[in-house]
Amino acid sequence: MAKTRKARTSGTYKAANAAFDGSRRIFDDVLSLAGTLARGRKDLGADKLHSLASLTRDYAASMTDLPNLRVQVASAADSLEGVADYVMHTEIEQMVGDAGTFARRHPLATLAVTVATGLAASRLLHRPPAEPAATSGRKARSRRPAASSVSKRSGQIRRTANGHAHA
Repeated sequence: MAKTRKARTSGTYKAANAAFDGSRRIFDDVLSLAGTLARGRKDLGADKLHSLASLTRDYAASMTDLPNLRVQVASAADSLEGVADYVMHTEIEQMVGDAGTFARRHPLATLAVTVATGLAASRLLHRPPAEPAATSGRKARSRRPAASSVSKRSGQIRRTANGHAHA
């Protein structure tokens, strides 16, 4: 009887392992596809960072009245250039590993960036409800009279019905 149980148990484990291996292969394929897409976007992002660094450097050169600020902006342009080179010459997997290392070393900064990114994303995704075209930008007026005018009219009706005021 013990042999029968053992055979059933090992068969269950083999089926579970096969299902796990199948899902792992699908997950690896999805990651591979995402990596391929990210590599194409990586070059575009590096080009954008290079152009931003160039524009920042030009802006720094135009700041003749504020020499201290000019130095800081030029330093920021150098930093952007360094980030662009890092993105251009580093593989996606290495960038993910570096991001994980940064997150372990600076958890509060990571939390702050994550919260700020979430707020920005929710702000971009949230759209206020569209107003109807008939109101042409103005709020629609209520057809019901205001509460103060209702109480004034009822007082006037009582006064005129009996000939003198009832409050």
